[in-house]
Amino acid sequence: MGTSKGYGGPPNGLVPSWLATGGEGDGDTDGQAQAGGDGDGAGDDVAQPQHDGTSAAAAGGFTAARTAFTRFSKTGSSSTLGAAMAAYVGGGSGRSGGASGGAGGARRAAQRMGSSRASGAKLLGVVRDFQAIGPVDTLRQLDLEGMANQPASEVFLAMLEFLCPPGGAIDEAISRQAMLEAIGNLDQVAPTAFAQLSTEQLREFFLDFIALSIEGRVIADIGARGITLSADIPTVERAHEQLHDFIEGCCRVHLTGLLTGLEALSNRDVEQRSNEIYEAAFSLIADAGEDAQ
Repeated sequence: MGTSKGYGGPPNGLVPSWLATGGEGDGDTDGQAQAGGDGDGAGDDVAQPQHDGTSAAAAGGFTAARTAFTRFSKTGSSSTLGAAMAAYVGGGSGRSGGASGGAGGARRAAQRMGSSRASGAKLLGVVRDFQAIGPVDTLRQLDLEGMANQPASEVFLAMLEFLCPPGGAIDEAISRQAMLEAIGNLDQVAPTAFAQLSTEQLREFFLDFIALSIEGRVIADIGARGITLSADIPTVERAHEQLHDFIEGCCRVHLTGLLTGLEALSNRDVEQRSNEIYEAAFSLIADAGEDAQ
């Protein structure tokens, strides 16, 4: 679906609005700008507890991913982007064993998506109900039954507080930003009434959210302690587009099979399926990263 600036999409290209910019740099004097900021500490190499009690430091941190991503931002090389993504997931999660460190493997990378996994489960529940009981009854459960014939983007905006409760931490901001961008993309690609959405359009919307939330988490983690970016805005924008296309390419086709048979899933099963989808996505990203090198 591509990236969107609608509904609060990130105004600064590669560096989203919720990630602070600045920093002292790393001694590079060839016209580079640096993105950094402490964020919520989730990406720091200093051990920070996550929602599941894991930390990036326990797996070796994101130093290798930051180094590779800095090279990628300067060269635009697909191989260095692949190296950065494989190093980011880390933990030997790829087919050939993968890099150590990083998030500690696909499962731990998925566990770092705390708020996004919760929002993904809620959104997947909406997709399930839409298919099982229809759009009107789905909206009735959320006290939105009068919106069935309203544009789908407006309906999902009305669901925003349910899907992505506001919070002060970067984890919540990543989820909310990804949902807003996915809604903006939906309005561009499928400007139709909620009740008229097809199953395929709902699945595409869900997968768009998955890819965008992973993209946001990656940027937050590798940018938390500083990465060197080109001072040339078009170069930064191209790097962002390449990162987006890489992650979306891993998620778009290969995860569709996990979105079948939703009607038979309980709420607990839907939550588990959301977790499985995130873990599968990170495994695909690690494998694609290795293949690109």
